[in-house]
Amino acid sequence: MIRSIRFAALAATALVSLGTAGAAYAEDAPVAADAPVAEESWLSLSGNVTLVSDYRWRGVSLSNEDAAIQGGISATTTPGFFLSMWGSSIANYGGATTEVDIYGGWSKTFGAVTPTVGIYGYLYPGGTGVDFYELYGSLGFGLGPVAFTTGINYAPNQNNIGGGHNTYLYIAPSFAIPGVPITIKGNLGYEDGDIVRALGTGDSSKVDYMIGADFKYKMLTFGMQWVGNNRSSNGGILGDTFLVSLGASF
Repeated sequence: MIRSIRFAALAATALVSLGTAGAAYAEDAPVAADAPVAEESWLSLSGNVTLVSDYRWRGVSLSNEDAAIQGGISATTTPGFFLSMWGSSIANYGGATTEVDIYGGWSKTFGAVTPTVGIYGYLYPGGTGVDFYELYGSLGFGLGPVAFTTGINYAPNQNNIGGGHNTYLYIAPSFAIPGVPITIKGNLGYEDGDIVRALGTGDSSKVDYMIGADFKYKMLTFGMQWVGNNRSSNGGILGDTFLVSLGASF
């Protein structure tokens, strides 16, 4: 069963102050000193670590409904190019008990719109015949406290996902409540292809959904979500569930 996440990549921006100094003569001295010039750092690093009560990917548990420890690091440049690595503990999958995602691409905000394109590699150290990759693209839109992202992930024909291809379409809205550090969020996705079969759904397509909230305090984020899919009647790792998480970003 394919076990991964998208995870979504996190980035922060650092500012560096540059100043100039030199000799000044009375006849050409300025009335007021020039303000220091602030220049954006070309490269920014960020990271995160999270404990989650159940690792869900597109509505399906990849930790066999057990808790998982997760973490990642991202490098982002001012032109918009980025490279990230993310990992999670998982239930045994092809001999692997750890998932490592390496993904990169380009993302840049233009006004209220943020396009993103890239490639996602899903690696399972110690596993046999389970690694695979996806191409992805998305558009993010923001207006004040309201935002949403819509995108597509496409896995070309690969032996490790059953020999065929897979397509995942989604929309993810969010609303940051003004005046309080709480964000309401959701996700609605449709998936069709060999990954759906490998997840044990008994079908070649599925719909997944999530609604939740994040509570932020400084570097900490407490989250809670209701997650499920339209194959949840099969129970087990496919059943709807309520999960909680506690993470820290740096």
